[in-house]
Amino acid sequence: MKIALGSVQWGLNYGISNQEGVPSKCELERILSFANQSGINLLDTASSYGNAEERIGDHSKHKFKIVTKIGAADNSETIEKQIKTSLKKLKSSFVYGCLFHDISKILRFPSMWEEIQIQKNKGLIKKIGVSIYDPNELEKLFKLNYKPEIIQIPFNIVDRRFEPYFKNLTEMKIEIHARSIFLQGLLVDLKTMKKLKFVKWKQIWEKYHEWLAFSNLSPIEACISHVSSYECISKLVIGIHNLSQLKEIILATKKKSIRAPKSILSTDNKLINPSLWI
Repeated sequence: MKIALGSVQWGLNYGISNQEGVPSKCELERILSFANQSGINLLDTASSYGNAEERIGDHSKHKFKIVTKIGAADNSETIEKQIKTSLKKLKSSFVYGCLFHDISKILRFPSMWEEIQIQKNKGLIKKIGVSIYDPNELEKLFKLNYKPEIIQIPFNIVDRRFEPYFKNLTEMKIEIHARSIFLQGLLVDLKTMKKLKFVKWKQIWEKYHEWLAFSNLSPIEACISHVSSYECISKLVIGIHNLSQLKEIILATKKKSIRAPKSILSTDNKLINPSLWI
């Protein structure tokens, strides 16, 4: 199963279309139990996702691989302390992956890369990785001869900036985890697309709706189908608020993978970077 569950919604009110807030303890139990039964084997979290790590730890009877992130911009603790703090919250002796949440720090302080290697050698981490926001960051990493074992990138129907790197990443045997499959919910919230701040991209939305109709796909099916069509992508990290959403996601994976036309993609940072939505 290529689907991995993102947990930011379990610790924070997150996403432009999130009207529900964080799931209750009972709802989270239902989500994780159904995910287990459905063959989902990876959870994505971070020390900066509110209390998401603790909540995952409270449900540790469900066996998942865990990828967490450390090194948020305002965190001055040592790499070792950050990892051990996350492990304590997760109630685990190791994590499958540990990613740098903000690579600006390792670009400024190369010793951090050495420190995380030490923690891997101790058995606290299986794979070292980075969460990337822009292809320029990937270029900078490679110039420093850093080779992550996992990279997490934003990738969806309109944002395909990383596609030119897929061949090289695959040859380097780097796991690619795609996030922002729904562009923080925008691509499955047709009402939000009509709001004033998104009207500028009306032509893209029209082409998107035409393709949905032509392909006979729902927005969720289309977004998952498109990203799944890239065999090199190991995981689609998708945030879930409730069990019904998870069931819809899993049903959508049954559809044949179809790649969206290039006429829908955009390189406008004001659209593809949700932090710039104002």
